[in-house]
Amino acid sequence: MGILGLTHDENGSALEKLPVTIKVAIGEGPTPDDENGSPRALFHFVFKRRTMRGQMVYWEPALEIAEVFGEKPTELAVIFLHDDPREVCPSEYALWTRKGRLCHGELVQISNGNTPRYEMQATRRTTEHPEGEAWPGNHKYAVGPKEGQPIESCGEGCPELESGKCGPSADLYFILEKFPSLGAICRLHTGSKTSVPNLSNAVAQLHSWNGGRLKWVKAVLKVTPELRWHPGQFGEWESSVVPILSLEIGGTTLKSPGDKINEPVRRHLEAQPPCAGEQRRPFVVRENEVERAPEIAAEFYPQNRKLLGDQSGAIIQSPGNAELCARICELARLLGYNAAKTKMLVGQWRLDLVGLERKLQNELDEGPQIPSLGKRGKRSGRQN
Repeated sequence: MGILGLTHDENGSALEKLPVTIKVAIGEGPTPDDENGSPRALFHFVFKRRTMRGQMVYWEPALEIAEVFGEKPTELAVIFLHDDPREVCPSEYALWTRKGRLCHGELVQISNGNTPRYEMQATRRTTEHPEGEAWPGNHKYAVGPKEGQPIESCGEGCPELESGKCGPSADLYFILEKFPSLGAICRLHTGSKTSVPNLSNAVAQLHSWNGGRLKWVKAVLKVTPELRWHPGQFGEWESSVVPILSLEIGGTTLKSPGDKINEPVRRHLEAQPPCAGEQRRPFVVRENEVERAPEIAAEFYPQNRKLLGDQSGAIIQSPGNAELCARICELARLLGYNAAKTKMLVGQWRLDLVGLERKLQNELDEGPQIPSLGKRGKRSGRQN
């Protein structure tokens, strides 16, 4: 038997939501104990598993996997477990902080008569809406040279994107051909402006070529060094070598170009289901954003190390509530409330921020209640 929505869907089919147990990377983040450390790029793949140290969970080197692939591997044979490209390689613009995505934008289809169009739409956590709201909406710049002007939408022109706080974000989900592990899945994350389209476009091409099939298809994941030029500190162009990811499908994996593209593809992984007659269903990966946020922010967005989700309202406010929200934050600070409690209060009172300001002001005026005994032995009195 099972539980509807948790283990099985409305059709009685089991939900195969696999946990990510293996992390594949081409970089090393700063050590957990070094807050001022910097991430380090690598030109080969490393494998890690979650390990608990004390009361914290960290990604530690997976030595048993490294032994299978040898020293400093640059190519991996990977196998996909889903037909939907959005499950194999989801991508977006994301502003990662240690507490999660402060803002993220995705490509959505907009109905426009018979000719649909696509645009980027973002969701951002703000003081007024800690759970997230459509961005930029009716928000305008509160300070600076653009004060009072509408904030640019997601994509080119967005101030967070131009400053480097936000950037492309993609995850590739697969299992390793040489180290298969059913019941779990591997994940590789990248924030490179070159690697993200490389992986996404390769998955889309394979999906189209195979008539909409990706599941059980094998591909080769590679990391190669490439030369990049960028403006230096003194205006001169400087060069650097960076690791770039690519995904290649070739050899016997691909059908002949003369074959029909929409012809159903053969299963490329010769493996039998656990039980005879059992129909394989798509694998869906679900990860906890809060759990992986410290890892992603430290390894790929070190510039956001001190940028917390609780500060989102202080960055850009809506024009109508800017002064009110600033006043609420100041009152909460004077009362000794931490950022988490302030965020909770704003969320609870978001429909009546004026009432919240009045409540906090009254608490500040009355001052903290101190235990003092009156003539009848009861505690009374307040002290400002």
